[in-house]
Amino acid sequence: MVEQIQTIVTEIVRIKQVVIERPIEYQGRISSTKLAAQIGMAEIGDEAQEVFLLVVLNTQNEINAIHRVFQGSLNSSVAQPREIFRSAILNNGDKIMLYHNHPSGNLEPSQADLYFTARIVEAGIILGIEVLDHIIVSDRHWFSFKDFGFFEEI
Repeated sequence: MVEQIQTIVTEIVRIKQVVIERPIEYQGRISSTKLAAQIGMAEIGDEAQEVFLLVVLNTQNEINAIHRVFQGSLNSSVAQPREIFRSAILNNGDKIMLYHNHPSGNLEPSQADLYFTARIVEAGIILGIEVLDHIIVSDRHWFSFKDFGFFEEI
């Protein structure tokens, strides 16, 4: 007699996302780098540690969600592409904006910042989620990878 082997398949039927609703000052479309930078400065510009922030946008460039993906140390923040795009997918994102702060006030991107941004842009292309910009902020200033021409090089 031949023994039958039973295979058990697990199917994920629901992924739970904890949502905290709060009022935001940003209404309408994100239509300029300046407006996008102001959002980042208001959200994480004055943090004492590096924070990686994700803004998820719909097809009209309106905000679907704002998510703090990672909080790091005084001078580093390491977020993984899977964490970034999980939030974008769960929030029906068509496009995303990446932000992180430099508590030192020096807004020049590091080699790690450049490499990380290139990885995220490439992952977004594969997933069909456009990365509009990566903005480094402090409490009063900002640096846009898009304005710097970084996205044209990829």
